[in-house]
Amino acid sequence: MTHLLRSVVTMLVLAAVTLPSLAQEAKPILPAADPAVAPQAYVRLRPEVRNRHPRLLFGPEDLERLRAFYNSDAGAVYRRQMEAYVAGCTLPADRQTTDAWSQTYGLLKLPTAALHYRLTGDRRSFEKSVAYLKWLAGTANWSRGGEPEVPHTAEAYTAVLEKMKAFGPSRERNSDHGASFTMVGAALTWDWLYDDLDPEFREMFREVLFQHARAMYYGGHMKGNPGGNYWWDVPAYNHRWFRDWGLALAVMAVTEGEPREQWLLGEVRRELAFMARWLPVDGSQHEGPGYGSSAGALGMAFLASDDVIGTTFLDSPFYTTAAEYTLHVAAPGMRQAMYFADCHTNATSFHRLFMLTAARHGEADVLDGIRHAIALGASHAVAQGYAWMALIADDPTLAGGDYRRLRTTAFLPDLGIAIVRDSWDDDAVAARFKCGPMGGYKANLWRQENRRANGTLPYLNVAHDQPDANSFTLFGDGDYMVETDRYPTKPGKLSSSQNTILVDGIGQAPPGGPEGDTWQQPSSGDMTEMGRITAFADFGNVVLVEGEASGSYVPYDHGGKTRPGLDRFRRAMIWVKGDYLLVVDDIRCGQQADFTWLVQNVALAPVDAAQGRYRLSKKTAHCEFQLVCDRPLSSVIGTSTANDHGKLFNYQQLQATAADTETARFAAVFDPWGRGNLSVKLTPASGAAMTVTVTGPGINDTWTCAPGAGRFDASTWRGNRPGGFAVTADARTARPPAPLAEAAAAR
Repeated sequence: MTHLLRSVVTMLVLAAVTLPSLAQEAKPILPAADPAVAPQAYVRLRPEVRNRHPRLLFGPEDLERLRAFYNSDAGAVYRRQMEAYVAGCTLPADRQTTDAWSQTYGLLKLPTAALHYRLTGDRRSFEKSVAYLKWLAGTANWSRGGEPEVPHTAEAYTAVLEKMKAFGPSRERNSDHGASFTMVGAALTWDWLYDDLDPEFREMFREVLFQHARAMYYGGHMKGNPGGNYWWDVPAYNHRWFRDWGLALAVMAVTEGEPREQWLLGEVRRELAFMARWLPVDGSQHEGPGYGSSAGALGMAFLASDDVIGTTFLDSPFYTTAAEYTLHVAAPGMRQAMYFADCHTNATSFHRLFMLTAARHGEADVLDGIRHAIALGASHAVAQGYAWMALIADDPTLAGGDYRRLRTTAFLPDLGIAIVRDSWDDDAVAARFKCGPMGGYKANLWRQENRRANGTLPYLNVAHDQPDANSFTLFGDGDYMVETDRYPTKPGKLSSSQNTILVDGIGQAPPGGPEGDTWQQPSSGDMTEMGRITAFADFGNVVLVEGEASGSYVPYDHGGKTRPGLDRFRRAMIWVKGDYLLVVDDIRCGQQADFTWLVQNVALAPVDAAQGRYRLSKKTAHCEFQLVCDRPLSSVIGTSTANDHGKLFNYQQLQATAADTETARFAAVFDPWGRGNLSVKLTPASGAAMTVTVTGPGINDTWTCAPGAGRFDASTWRGNRPGGFAVTADARTARPPAPLAEAAAAR
């Protein structure tokens, strides 16, 4: 331990005796000391980072390269963004903060000012950075901020830190998002400015960071604070990833592997190993495209750990595929996503860290796509505030990429999602199909392997998942042709907000639970059979995906509403590039029920209602379709329950009901390319087989379907166009990639 650090620690001990306000708090969350660790169990730092800074995200050997990039033509966009943003990097007036203060300062302003100084030598940015650190040293509650200024003395800072250490349980004080985001900026700033900081203040702030990391871990991960039960113990959840971000960066910044640091250092390594163990292999996130920021956050925590203590977490399959995943879940034009789960409108999954992971794997085309997406919002204040990350993550030596060369079909096995587009042009047509378990297969495997002593499954947070098995969306002409839900709260999560079906007016629900949760709750039982992809085949211009979702329609009896369960809800989506999108359903129930088929958009107008012909519209996007059924249909245009935080979209929704029947088969043909005069005909064949024909200008296609024998066995589909394609998708040719295969997925 250095002499300066010894003096700081001594002062902290003395302050504990002299601070009168501590008695007002309950028993402190933080113990006086952490458990001792045997030397043979020490976590060792990589020799090249011991007593060296910067070490977070880049090292001293990288500074010349980063400065050259900053001053180059290739870095001009990021340079202009940083220069525009750094001017506003000042302390808040009267030290007052807002609810978003930790994001604004911790994730944007502190790193911007610090990196600007390292790359330019501008002393004004250095002074801003030091002012930020002094502000935080004088603030005990990093969740809220807004505390009065204290003198710039070791005694004053020590008193504030001792006050923080004496905090008792209180909601999620110093263990929430806000505290973590604040730690991110504080750790990066302290690390990057290490060599130029006043040595005594530097050692004081080292202790501040270390103690706030302890507060995060004891208050959050060890449950010292109340209120964190929604993220405790679970993997694959953004709230935990965000907390790990600040925790890991703070610990990796300050540690030198001293004995007093070893317990927390080991706990952080175990925490990150747990997160890495339960990441899906395909780079996907069950919480939806809007949560790419949390994957970027966890990736930065992994990178810091890898660089400082030699782990290899960022080499996990998830981070070899996540960059490309962000492109595939982007809608054409890259300003929206192919939405699923909870998303804000205009949400995308891009994060600047994924430029780094793409570059690591030599994915020039993927890197080009992420650069393109980020450039679209270059003038936005948040984009300017994140220029610091772009400068670190981008690799100008990886040139020649073109995202338009990327494959146009993606399959995400963990979530049961297929996405297909006709090109990477902004006006491309794209479709998304989803049929998988809430939470994804990897997180559900964690439940199976971690049963409680009484055999029950542990809680899994699926709060942002939606009841959307066997749902689809369609995008073209710059916007949605078939729309979906966003971030529903009033009403909550309902299949009546999706493009799927209702049974007796009731949608999907986890077995044993009700529909309509604001925060989706898991079933107490196995959820992996709620929805499953049974077939996926990419034949080039023809792509077929099939799902079975009867497990999402089990018998229901809640709130005075009842319905029978389904024996079968098999849906196939067939994409014929440039011609049509075909959706075919086979629904079976052990007793009579009403089956209501749903599709929605901002506007829905009948073209020939008697023939099942309608037109869906949103802004410049228009798509006609025809729906047929082997049972009589009663169709109305109603209003969808889809909403964003309680604000109803008032989508017009086709609600086509086959009433009082045990079986029904539907077929719908969509015309996103504007071929015109498309028609679909459904003909039952022997047994449960059927034939679907699609006709139109230059189109005379026949599709036959013979159901598989088992619940999740693939159907046998044969498609034929005279003089065109002849394809067969069955259990042999259309076997979907295994969701738990330890190989790069989304392929």
